[in-house]
Amino acid sequence: MPFDALTQAVPALTRALADLPPLQADDAAWPLLRRLLAAPAPSGGANLPGAVGEAIGGLASELGLGARWIRELGTTGNAALWLGAGEPSAGAPADIVVVAHMDRPSFRVRAPERGDLVPICANRFPEGEDRAGARALRFVDGRLATGARGVLVSRRSGGHDTLTFEAAEGALAWQDTIVLDVEPRRGDDGSVTGTGLDNALGVLMALLAVAALARVEDALHERGVRLLVVFSDQEEGPPDAFFGHGAARLAHTLPPPRGVVVVDAHGAAPESPPRLGAGVSHGTIAGWGRGSIVPPNFHALALDLAAGVNAARPGTVQFNTGYLSRSDDLALGRWAKILALTGPPMAHAHTGRETAHLADLRSGAIWLAYFLAAVLALAPELNGRYALGA
Repeated sequence: MPFDALTQAVPALTRALADLPPLQADDAAWPLLRRLLAAPAPSGGANLPGAVGEAIGGLASELGLGARWIRELGTTGNAALWLGAGEPSAGAPADIVVVAHMDRPSFRVRAPERGDLVPICANRFPEGEDRAGARALRFVDGRLATGARGVLVSRRSGGHDTLTFEAAEGALAWQDTIVLDVEPRRGDDGSVTGTGLDNALGVLMALLAVAALARVEDALHERGVRLLVVFSDQEEGPPDAFFGHGAARLAHTLPPPRGVVVVDAHGAAPESPPRLGAGVSHGTIAGWGRGSIVPPNFHALALDLAAGVNAARPGTVQFNTGYLSRSDDLALGRWAKILALTGPPMAHAHTGRETAHLADLRSGAIWLAYFLAAVLALAPELNGRYALGA
């Protein structure tokens, strides 16, 4: 079994996962997630001074990854971390790339005098009227700043949608980008409700996984492999147009890796997996084939590895057999093979009441660390059995 092979080849990985406090308790994971949620993440500006990219870099440094932090990867607008046999470059490509988008649903101004907005993301507000806290962001004196705070109002009826911003503080300007702004709440059951979980969940899951792998980096050096974790901007976009611009720019910056793992929150559904509180979600097809598909050998690897991980730690991973929205995989699949689509389950995406469970986030980081160890070929006996190409 892949899990047994990994624990024998890299026994320190299990110890590293057990030694990271945010992976063991909600109380340790929650403050990290709150810090990410508090940082603005406008699509197209998530890596500017004053935005979420700075917060991710700060957390990376505190997790002991500061020396591996890349403030901007080339001119992509994306931030990154690396581990293994040297920093990836045009002459030394990464073996495996992980991508977790850091931008969030955003809106631009159509008519400032009326507060009319146009979405530069999928509009997922429900039918009828929906109201959520929001703020208007603009770039001032070298940093992203808040120009106005208020409420975003969505009205949807009979196929007609309107979005408006009602300012309570400051004034809306035509150059602003509007993002939802809701104070997150933690429930007694380990749930978290607010906005920005798409994709602060995926960002923190990737951060914690690479923090664990950093503790067994000698194994990557021994195998001569490189891991690159990219925090992409501009994943959000209208679903009827091209999106994933930050991810697409990777193809013009680095040679193709052996494969890519996309880490993004997965939509939870009451009628089919994934379900909240049942572990991280792992999928193999996006948009019912309109996005990416995972090759059968990596699907088999995930199934077999999950059996071992769930036996050792019940409820760690569930398989997404329902509908999975397209993400950065749409652009990345033209660059390299997509090896996995994974992320914590989340309900009510792109609203002010996104809901997820901290336990699923912690499980996600543990699962991702094991899966990456497998596809990085840290257990060589898996190479032939699953045609990993290592």
